[in-house]
Amino acid sequence: MVDISTISIVIASIGVLAGVVYYFLDIRHRSRLRQTESLIRLSPWFNMSAKEVQEAISQVCSMEYENYEDYLQKYSGKPEQVMFKVLGNYFEGIGILVHRKLVDTDIVYDFWGDIIISTWEGNKSLVDGMRKDSGDAKTFAFWEYLYGELKKRQHQAL
Repeated sequence: MVDISTISIVIASIGVLAGVVYYFLDIRHRSRLRQTESLIRLSPWFNMSAKEVQEAISQVCSMEYENYEDYLQKYSGKPEQVMFKVLGNYFEGIGILVHRKLVDTDIVYDFWGDIIISTWEGNKSLVDGMRKDSGDAKTFAFWEYLYGELKKRQHQAL
């Protein structure tokens, strides 16, 4: 038969175990918060105002070009070129946060889904040209990753 002292030892052990598990989960959570804060501090694009983001979206969505060379002829050195890079870097930062699982894909989809998907699809050929021109296949890779994740989410919603 089990006596009261044995039961109290088992209950105390379970309490200690629960405390240790909570402590490790709390450390993990704080580490993720520090990572998120570091990424936000390191990325100047996350410091843009809503108005600046909206202006970048408007300028990028109003660009018309046939191909990368046509884009360069029309927009090289102009505000539209700057806004494309600004918006691309903004979405790149969000892509990093999603890739590292520091921000939930569903939240990003709810806020930005259609804009990110349509701007990527409308400008993929431009990004491909930039990659070829620079020799860097990773140009806007996290924006492309984010696009892929949001497309998956879009298909799940249908």
